[in-house]
Amino acid sequence: MRLKIIACRVLFRELSLLAARSRNTVDTIFLDQRYHDQPEGLRNALQEQINGIEAEEAPPAHSPYAMNRGYDAILLGYALCSNSIVGVRSNRYRLVIPRAHDCISLFLGSRKRYREYFDKHPGTYWYTRGWMENVLMPGKERYEKTYSHYAEQYGEDNAEYLMQMEQDWLAKYNRCTFIGWPEIPAEDHKEETRQSSRYLNWAYDEQQGSSELLQDFVEGNWDDRFLIVEPGKTVAPSFDEGVITES
Repeated sequence: MRLKIIACRVLFRELSLLAARSRNTVDTIFLDQRYHDQPEGLRNALQEQINGIEAEEAPPAHSPYAMNRGYDAILLGYALCSNSIVGVRSNRYRLVIPRAHDCISLFLGSRKRYREYFDKHPGTYWYTRGWMENVLMPGKERYEKTYSHYAEQYGEDNAEYLMQMEQDWLAKYNRCTFIGWPEIPAEDHKEETRQSSRYLNWAYDEQQGSSELLQDFVEGNWDDRFLIVEPGKTVAPSFDEGVITES
């Protein structure tokens, strides 16, 4: 099959690895992580990419080297992500999406593993190499850079107040858990996460992730763990264990 993946940049290493060793022809596009906090912006960016893929012209029929540039499906490397994917559609291609509320299930390999861990440790803040390469995660560096920015913009007194608000937001967390895949080196990132846990006075844990879910995603083994949205249909929340549906 010929597949097009549009995914969050935090999954760059994992999906690049799987695409490289896939039996399928897989083209990838990675969108900036900043959309994580902008559901409408992510929705618009995804739709813009899909529209662009649909508009790609076929090569001239008379060319002896012409290749069909169409795709068998567009794969969205996103979970529901605060309803960011709701309303997305393709008029030409099937969309394939993992059934998950957020990307942690994709790193761990299943929603079941995520749910089991979350039920035991509800105060977990998750760290992965991809997240750490794209975002300042909770820890000393983030605190110092954020404080410096606030102080420069709003003055020292206001900076103290704004930092207290941020610390209040972090109060619901008590654990740094790093997810790593055996195939992707991450010792430096694990140590950085340990340092963050000590700075924050949180517990530290590691969980070995699994490529199983994303491997099947890329290979086209689309069972009930994935939603297949037919052309002309849109993505919608299902408000049940299926997480997402088509409408």
